[in-house]
Amino acid sequence: MKVELISVFGSDTMVVDTARVSYSKEASNYTEEQNEKLINFLSKHNHWSPFSHPKVQFRLQIPIYVERQLIKTQAGVEYNSVSGRYVDFSDTYTTIKEWRKQSKDSKQGSEGTFDNEINERLNLIQNEIISTCRIAYDSMIAAGVSKEQARTILPLNLNTTMIWTGSLYSFIRLCKQRLKKDAQQETREVVELMLQQVKENGSFEQSLKAFEL
Repeated sequence: MKVELISVFGSDTMVVDTARVSYSKEASNYTEEQNEKLINFLSKHNHWSPFSHPKVQFRLQIPIYVERQLIKTQAGVEYNSVSGRYVDFSDTYTTIKEWRKQSKDSKQGSEGTFDNEINERLNLIQNEIISTCRIAYDSMIAAGVSKEQARTILPLNLNTTMIWTGSLYSFIRLCKQRLKKDAQQETREVVELMLQQVKENGSFEQSLKAFEL
């Protein structure tokens, strides 16, 4: 899985300017401490609109099952991904190295791992399925089957490339939802990388801190 922050629009200053426009003021009319205090106030009282003006954009190379988790956050988000109707993208997969057991407390969660012997057996099953599906897909394409139909036999750990573009607020919501301990681990790993790169960019240091990220 790969995460690349490819574009940032705006900064903490944009958040402040958007909020202060109600009073026909800008961040430059106030001290850094006052602007930081305003961002904290906006976060605490859920005044979300000023955080919706800045944008972040990522290029993500992720398995389809992780993509499905990310696109559940829809408000303020646009996304486009590689289409199996146009191109053959059946050649890369995200394989699981350590298999987790089904959680007894959560219908959708997992907990604990298997011993090495069982884990190796599960890896063999995984590899066999990937190999079988790839051979079958190639055979269908060679026989003249359309890509839009041949792709239907490929497994969910097939990698896709997507562009994820969202407002700062929608990105914060994504982090809040997908960084929880009960979120799917693979999805959590991708969002952790997204957050790390936004932090390294430095444009939204105060906003992220205000939302405890």
